[in-house]
Amino acid sequence: MYDAREKAIRDRKWEIAAAERQGRQEGKIEGKIEGKIEGEIRLIRTLEGLLGVRAAEEQELGAMGLEQLQRVTSDLQGRLRRR
Repeated sequence: MYDAREKAIRDRKWEIAAAERQGRQEGKIEGKIEGKIEGEIRLIRTLEGLLGVRAAEEQELGAMGLEQLQRVTSDLQGRLRRR
């Protein structure tokens, strides 16, 4: 009975440690994505400043995903090249 209890305790500690590792990994991934989104928004604002336009409101940009932000960036870069 003692051995079974000790095994259950070890198993539970292992489960908790595994969950913590997974949480840290997911947090790193989420942090990288958030960093990329913030970078795209900064780039959009810079391009807007160079073009002298305001393409999107802050709330609108905040609601967009990374792919949408990259499309806006590409559009603004294309407009800047054509100038």
